[in-house]
Amino acid sequence: MAIIPLSELEKDVSALIHTIVPSDIFGELDELVGRRLSDLGFSQGMLLTMLSTGPTGKGPYAVRLGNQSQFALREAEANKILCERIA
Repeated sequence: MAIIPLSELEKDVSALIHTIVPSDIFGELDELVGRRLSDLGFSQGMLLTMLSTGPTGKGPYAVRLGNQSQFALREAEANKILCERIA
C-alpha cells in the first residue's frame, strides 16, 4: 500500500500512522511541532480515522486517534503525518 500524507485521506477512512516527517514550513520550530504531535498520540502504528475536512477539502482536518482522542489539524500539520490506508 502507498504511504500518503494524512491530508490526502478521505472522510471516514482509517489509516495507520507510518511516521512524522520534517517540513520546511515550520522552519526552526519543525522539531518542536513534530514532538508535540507525537506527545498528542500521533505516533507510528497508531490507528486514526478522518472524521471531516474543511469546506474546500483542505484543512482543518478532524481526526480521531485509536485511543479515542479527537483533534483538528491544520494542513501543514496534517502533511507532516504520513500514513497507510487500511483496506
